[in-house]
Amino acid sequence: MKPFTTKSDETPEFVEFWNAWKPHARHTDGRGDARDTFFKHVNAGADPRDIVDGAKYFIRTMKERDKEYIPLAASWINKRAYEDMAEAERTLQQRVEQRKHTNVVTLQQPQQESPERRAEMAARLREVAAGMRAPS
Repeated sequence: MKPFTTKSDETPEFVEFWNAWKPHARHTDGRGDARDTFFKHVNAGADPRDIVDGAKYFIRTMKERDKEYIPLAASWINKRAYEDMAEAERTLQQRVEQRKHTNVVTLQQPQQESPERRAEMAARLREVAAGMRAPS
């Protein structure tokens, strides 16, 4: 007899996996089958973080036209695609984190114009506006 897992057996890693997978899953995809397969692989030595990160990368890189053909979560885990995709997700996350710190431009406060300069600019705008209204 196959031992089944229950919702009370779920770990934070499985919940994170399911929360990433479920919005893209087929209506026939089952949490129970995904949970059983997830823990079968973890008990066999798979790192649960690899499964979570691999799933995130798989979903992130899936082409729009392929979304209707997404495999069942249990089938995807059984293919062990997470073994390659987990590292790709971590590399992507490192690049995103680096860009947060290197892709920042310091904004400068605009300089306050002197009242004389503001009056000069206003007069110039009035001239331009008057020239646009003048008949040709």
